[in-house]
Amino acid sequence: MKVTVISERCPQNHYCPVIRVCPNNAIEQTSPYSAPNINSSNCTDCGLCTNYCAYGAIKMT
Repeated sequence: MKVTVISERCPQNHYCPVIRVCPNNAIEQTSPYSAPNINSSNCTDCGLCTNYCAYGAIKMT
């Protein structure tokens, strides 16, 4: 399974609070008005981010 971002579900109007949850710094966001990106080389697919995202924009696929 792999962590992905569903940008249509992300409000993209603030810095993503899920970034702080990732223990591997695998979630990146270029501006507060963009959806976050998953850096697959840092991501271990632990799933912490999927549990924390209130909008369901970060999912395991």
